[in-house]
Amino acid sequence: MNSRGRNIYSLLALALAGCYMGGERHVTTVEKSWPAGQIKRIEVREVDGTINVHGTATDKVLLNARIRTYGKAKDETLHAELDGDTLLIGRREHRVHISFFGWNEPRIDYDINVPPNVELKLSTVNGEIATRGIAGETAATTVNGSLDLECDGTKEVVARSVNGRIACRFKKDFQGATFKTVNGRVVAMLPPSASFYGDFTQVNGDFEAAFPLDIHSHPGSRRVSGEVNGGKYELKITTVNGDIKVENLGPPAPPVPPAAPTTPSAIPAPPAPPAPST
Repeated sequence: MNSRGRNIYSLLALALAGCYMGGERHVTTVEKSWPAGQIKRIEVREVDGTINVHGTATDKVLLNARIRTYGKAKDETLHAELDGDTLLIGRREHRVHISFFGWNEPRIDYDINVPPNVELKLSTVNGEIATRGIAGETAATTVNGSLDLECDGTKEVVARSVNGRIACRFKKDFQGATFKTVNGRVVAMLPPSASFYGDFTQVNGDFEAAFPLDIHSHPGSRRVSGEVNGGKYELKITTVNGDIKVENLGPPAPPVPPAAPTTPSAIPAPPAPPAPST
């Protein structure tokens, strides 16, 4: 190898070493709070990170965000501001930085405590979304990740994914829901009193319902529909590669008691002995 080639390889090695040395991982925690009385709606818009929202009896909205970067996080990485009665949360910039070792994009994971009745609009690209104890209207969207939702069921729920399962538990009531994914199963858990019209579509997968559905099939498609308890609200579920399951949150049916043993027939008394002869 000539001296020019050696110099080129040396420069490349130094550049790679510099990228590696500058690629130390940092974790920054950002905490913010707002008075809950003026907030009716919360929107979280993320690219790479998980979103967890907890409904609690609180007079504040509390945000805890963990920002993971290769290199020190900039103060303006996370953006949160009030716009009227809507709290907007997300990263300020969506630029992607590429290094020799892959994507150098910050990852932001959110934990948010909110009053139960607040309305939620949550979206991310690479990450899971989970909610607990929510009573307000909820819309959750991700591309690569699962959706694990829990709500009172007193407002409508919409959940969409591309590569990920969807599970939603309606604890008290049901007032409509739409679930859609491409690769993943969908599980809807409803109270026994739920009144819904089910519209279920899938290509590859099984369908199971723990309600007495009056099923109607649609020739030429993998779509079935049916009503439960009068069919007041729509439950629409669509998946391509995955099962559809509708669970009943009512108490399990009591076990059938074992049959009582049959009473054996009475044994006849032995005949009386013959009278003595005289």
